Amino acid sequence: MNKESKLDMNLKEREMNDKIQIEDLTISYKTKSGTVTAVDKLSFSINDAEGIGIIGESGSGKSTLGYGIIRSLPENGFIESGSVNFKNLNLLSISKKEFDSTFRWKKIAMVFQGSMNSLDPVFTIKNQMMEILSAHRSDLPKKKYIQVIKDILTDVGLDPKLVLNKYPHELSGGMKQRVVIANALVANPTLLIADEPTTALDVVIQSQILQLLRKLKRDNRMRIVIITHDMSLIPNLVDTLIIMYAGQAVEISDTKSAFEKPLHPYTQALIQSIPKINSTKKSIQFIKGNPPNLATIGEGCRFRDRCPKAFDKCSRDPPEIYVDKNMVKCWLYGSDLVTEK
Repeated sequence: MNKESKLDMNLKEREMNDKIQIEDLTISYKTKSGTVTAVDKLSFSINDAEGIGIIGESGSGKSTLGYGIIRSLPENGFIESGSVNFKNLNLLSISKKEFDSTFRWKKIAMVFQGSMNSLDPVFTIKNQMMEILSAHRSDLPKKKYIQVIKDILTDVGLDPKLVLNKYPHELSGGMKQRVVIANALVANPTLLIADEPTTALDVVIQSQILQLLRKLKRDNRMRIVIITHDMSLIPNLVDTLIIMYAGQAVEISDTKSAFEKPLHPYTQALIQSIPKINSTKKSIQFIKGNPPNLATIGEGCRFRDRCPKAFDKCSRDPPEIYVDKNMVKCWLYGSDLVTEK
């Protein structure tokens, strides 16, 4: 083997080791009516400086996925199978103590939905960020805490002089959301999971938050997973879209393909439902019907009862089919165009 070939192999091996690989992840909840599977055999990878968008309606399993990766499921939730691999280590197989001490907030951080309301009203922003550093950055001398906090606040577009000694109620919604993101970043994680980070914010602040996340991905080479129900917010932020429906990934495509040539009928319907400023249509396109009840779900394509293109074959579970490099779970795609997994 020549020198160049060895270098190529070493580069590929290093890239594989740097990936965060989610494989066949299944997450369920124990309920009074039985076990409900909220995420069903989901697989994808997150590369360095890559943005992943998790899209779907309420109840599709988006937030559960984020909670599962960071091991923050509620008491009745549990990982049924699968793995979350980081540098050849399955993060689901290690003890909770080891995960908390080595990975939580240090390697993987999450901005939870509505988390700007989680800021403690009786402590200043400075005190709250100092507490996070004390808990998660034991490697950092205390005399450096203030400078690290100032740097992080500056990174998220806030003036430390104006924010450090303020209480949460003295900040606007957009400023509080930036503080929450700063709290998630203060331990310098490699992966940030943001669950509906722009909920309840006006369109101007939404734009500022998305610009901030783009900057973090570009300048800090951070991996970012954005969980949202609104496809219109993220076309310039993420590289890959995972479209979830009733707990399954029905399509995994690069962002350009998903918007220009969506594969799954559900993805197509989501694209059509985005309001367009220059449209002459007076009515808004929407998807008729409701998602299935996960507690009583049966065999077959889970979207078939709402799908305008459904046919007899849809009564059977569709396989993962690949069109070019994009995955779709749909019987509409012929074997002459695709390969099955």
